Amino acid sequence: MKNKGFEPARYIPFISFAVIFLIFLIASGGKNIMPFNLKAILDQSIVVIIGGLGTIFVVALGSVDMTIGITMALSGVVSSIIVDQTGLEWLIVPSALGIGAGMGLLTGIIVSKFKVPSFMTTLAILIGMRGVINYIQTNSGLHFFPATFKWMNQFSAKIIILVILAALMIYVFEYTKTGKYCKAIGENELAAQYVGVPVQKIRIISYVFSGLTASIASLLTMANVGGTSTTMGVFYELQVMIAIFLGGVLVTGGTTARIYKLLVGAFTITIIENGLILCGYSSSEVSEAVKGVLLMVILFFTIYFNDDSRKKFRFQNQKARQGGKNQ
Repeated sequence: MKNKGFEPARYIPFISFAVIFLIFLIASGGKNIMPFNLKAILDQSIVVIIGGLGTIFVVALGSVDMTIGITMALSGVVSSIIVDQTGLEWLIVPSALGIGAGMGLLTGIIVSKFKVPSFMTTLAILIGMRGVINYIQTNSGLHFFPATFKWMNQFSAKIIILVILAALMIYVFEYTKTGKYCKAIGENELAAQYVGVPVQKIRIISYVFSGLTASIASLLTMANVGGTSTTMGVFYELQVMIAIFLGGVLVTGGTTARIYKLLVGAFTITIIENGLILCGYSSSEVSEAVKGVLLMVILFFTIYFNDDSRKKFRFQNQKARQGGKNQ
């Protein structure tokens, strides 16, 4: 059996989470552990977690997806227009999911088929489509969310949706070839290609997953605010990406990508925002500054300890080989 030994990098996000929670526990006088506040933290984390459940497939590749915010907005606005034009409220769900999957498919094809770096591709789509969304909303106005689906804003309904989606994505990410291939590509794309991994196909599928979860987040957001808004999806992609990286996933992806890390990162973000409000600092600038500093610190120590673990692993392997030769 292989002895992996103690790997500090695995525990840094958990330690950070515990320390931050303890700091705000003291600073808020215990307000952050009140039942109503714990429920609020979980409620506020759901949309970020749902978006991350698809995006983590992309991050595992060593890529990024900056389009999930605009996908959230586009799927919400266009599906709402379809419902208003047809009068068929049930169309809100399939049309939103279809638009989300379509955006992911488009992005995946551009990135994989044309070999354009993911950051450049997704950033260009983000900028271009934001202009399209603003034009559509200027001409068509805002739209209300169908009353038939207002149940989606109930806390119990959101928890059920999250649990079902998380279970499905964990299964795909951890136990199917798709998830394993994503991590293999992130570790070494050339080696993955050499052993027969369909890199282009997996990359496209990953972006489709990212688009689908962004559209689900769009439905929950519209159910919460009552419809579309001009700021819908703005900075959503940053929230999701920060949650993933705060959880200890490296930008290079690979085997560092784990869904439990997304959960840790999402709750860490929400606790920071919630704790600052409880302490009287409601300014978004303060919240973003704290998250930025924390992200840099966690990434620094995660990378440092990951490198240290790799060096120890190589050293142990060299000793094992030398021992085998001596025998």
